[in-house]
Amino acid sequence: MEAKKKLKTLIAISLIVAVFLSIIFSMGVFSNLQLSLGDNLYGGLNSREDIVILAIDDKSLQEIGRWPWDRKVFADALRKLKESKVVGVDVAFFEKSNENSDNELVNAIGFSKNVVLPVEYTSYTQEKVVRGEGILLPIEGIEENALDLGYINVITDKDGITRAANLNVLGDYDSFTSAIYQHYTGNEFNKKYSRFLINFVGKPDSFKTYSISDFLNGKLDEALFKGKVVLIGSTAPDLHDDHLVPTSKGKRMAGVEVHANTLQTMLNGNFLEQEANILVIISMFLAAVIVGLVFFFANTWIAFIITLILMISYIFAAILFFNKGILINLVYAPLAFFITNITSVATLYIGERKEKMKVLSAFEKYVSPILLNDILRKTGELKLGGDKATITILFSDIRGFTTFSEQMKPEDLVEVLNEYLTEMTNVIMNNKGLVDKYIGDAIMAFWGAPLKEKDHAALACTSALEMIKALENLNKKFKSEGKHQLDIGIGLNTGEAIVGNMGSEKRFDYTAIGDSVNLGSRLEGITKFYGVKIIISESVYEEVKDKFFMRELDYVSVKGKKKPIKIYGLMNYIKNESEEQEELKKCFEEGLKFYRKKEFDVAISWFKKCKNDKSSLVFIDRCHEYKKNPPPDEWDGVYVLKEK
Repeated sequence: MEAKKKLKTLIAISLIVAVFLSIIFSMGVFSNLQLSLGDNLYGGLNSREDIVILAIDDKSLQEIGRWPWDRKVFADALRKLKESKVVGVDVAFFEKSNENSDNELVNAIGFSKNVVLPVEYTSYTQEKVVRGEGILLPIEGIEENALDLGYINVITDKDGITRAANLNVLGDYDSFTSAIYQHYTGNEFNKKYSRFLINFVGKPDSFKTYSISDFLNGKLDEALFKGKVVLIGSTAPDLHDDHLVPTSKGKRMAGVEVHANTLQTMLNGNFLEQEANILVIISMFLAAVIVGLVFFFANTWIAFIITLILMISYIFAAILFFNKGILINLVYAPLAFFITNITSVATLYIGERKEKMKVLSAFEKYVSPILLNDILRKTGELKLGGDKATITILFSDIRGFTTFSEQMKPEDLVEVLNEYLTEMTNVIMNNKGLVDKYIGDAIMAFWGAPLKEKDHAALACTSALEMIKALENLNKKFKSEGKHQLDIGIGLNTGEAIVGNMGSEKRFDYTAIGDSVNLGSRLEGITKFYGVKIIISESVYEEVKDKFFMRELDYVSVKGKKKPIKIYGLMNYIKNESEEQEELKKCFEEGLKFYRKKEFDVAISWFKKCKNDKSSLVFIDRCHEYKKNPPPDEWDGVYVLKEK
């Protein structure tokens, strides 16, 4: 996919995903999922040493008796806790019991002067402000003697889990933990944090907890509770004062321990706040756009892996933010990562499939199946539109085609021509060449586009030699069938060309144009003049001189070109040349050396040693001509060709 189009597509995907997620976020979709995922971040803290729980547990119920207990039990406990800083009793004394027991309890509360007791709203709302509309109060005498009263209502989220404390109350009483905090620290609690997420220490039973029966029976040293906050409450499951909390992991937490966690959060100041909605939306947009950019700069599967790493990094970042008191939304940014990821993969895959089909239709007639597979694997490297590329161009042509075609029946001519073109095309394609077009009996092919091949010049030279060999075998077949035998010339040039799809809106082909292409055609045209099968330009020679056996032919200015070039005859592969070829090269290049020195007689003697070589005859004639009409003093050996 074109870079600009790819970027626009990915940014569009990112924005669509972000807008879609913003809409469903504003509708509250996945809110329970966010709560549930956030629960996994809680825990791993140490409970405070100055918060202790005296538990009404199963052991105490067995030793003291069935619930409810005589209030003298609590009176005894409170007297023994006189040295505690604050005692919070999470037990309801809303109804009268035995008069003596009630009086005993009231007197003990007055004696200790450190007891905070509960009240309870019978009906209340728990959004931004707690609104109590009915209240249960302790029996007469308790409020007057208690250090303070506070409501013990616990708020829950939609999924039934207790996560937050709401201390913002419209009523006569603060919360139970606010009252304890105030009397323990001597300061009112900062109303800035009137509603906060409780930073739960860990799973249930994380606080220092003692059985109240052990305390009453003298099994515990009263010094354990001196100067501390002591919370008395039920932990026995049968008393049903328990709650699901983020750290429950299937086990409910006693209400008294919920108060302990709330109080510790208040004392430590490690309040938790949920990420602001606007920041959630911003994080979604950033996540989606980042993924889009990753897919733009990296290939699809690497981008997919990077996105997964980003998602994991986001989760680690959420843990770090949690430790700083911010509960990051764990649903929407990861969803933005994930959905943008999957959508980008799918979109790019579909785009690549379309691109491959486009490439397939553009090249399946021009290249071998092997090269086509390479092209399809590397569609990202292709530029089907016009683009400059350094390529090697091959032109081949059948010599004397016009003459013998006039002597053959049309059907016979087509048969011979098709068989010839098939053999030559197979050679080119097998060497990763692209067959550009057939121009009658001529073939135009090139290497180096659409895929960049480092050794495109060598592949072209190999093809040229193999074409000559294939034609020899084909001529043997034609001879046995009584058909006309063919002779061809091949020209090769390496240079910069414009390569791409060219034509009209309704019909176009992938082709190459430019001066380098024209020069390749000119070189093929002069093969007959020099009597050689293959002529290559100086640019090809420089690329392949260590791989192929060649001889320098001439220094010429071809028709239509002002700048002269050296041309070479491609003869064989290095170390594969015959003795005759070695001798020919030696004699011819010696003759060429003396020719350029204007020592024409010496040059002729060398050229005459070249047996059955038309190029040598050309130079012998040229030497005789220069002997009659010597070239000017500034002559540099360039010969201007008059024909194409």
